[in-house]
Amino acid sequence: MSGIVPDQKNWTFVLDSVCPECGYDVRSVGLRDVIEQLPHGVERYVKVLDRPQARGRTNPARWSDQEYVTHVAHMLVIMNQRLDLMLTKDEPTFPNWDQDLAAEQGNYNALEPMDVISQLREAAKNYANKLDAIPASSYSRRGLRSNGSAFTVQTLNQYAWHDFVHHLWDLESDSR
Repeated sequence: MSGIVPDQKNWTFVLDSVCPECGYDVRSVGLRDVIEQLPHGVERYVKVLDRPQARGRTNPARWSDQEYVTHVAHMLVIMNQRLDLMLTKDEPTFPNWDQDLAAEQGNYNALEPMDVISQLREAAKNYANKLDAIPASSYSRRGLRSNGSAFTVQTLNQYAWHDFVHHLWDLESDSR
């Protein structure tokens, strides 16, 4: 991943305010909202992979379109695992996840686009199914990142949804 500028921002601020980059406000987003909107978002990501240069980096310091899509699929898997921890343990601490290292080790750009699409659709389906199975009485269960950031089931979903929406913005904005 040489050249990629690691993102050092603590993105949990989006749980308390509108994202200054993409303009999205997740504060009122619920689990049902994500379940309903996820399929449409997935198809928007799938279309990105049709771009002729989807594997090329338009800026050597940023991921390619395919790397973004693969990251989102992987992020949904990680969030599913974190939800599992939160629903089965009291205030678990999540294992660290370095998204840049994961992209490098997973060699995201070398994957076949159809495999990326399959991964994304499977991860989104599993995430939606997980959200659908969570009773409202569990929405306040907590989990912690290793840096101490605390999440509830509700806010972890909002955090994940912002990541999902924000990367669509990254891919569709003129700033790339």
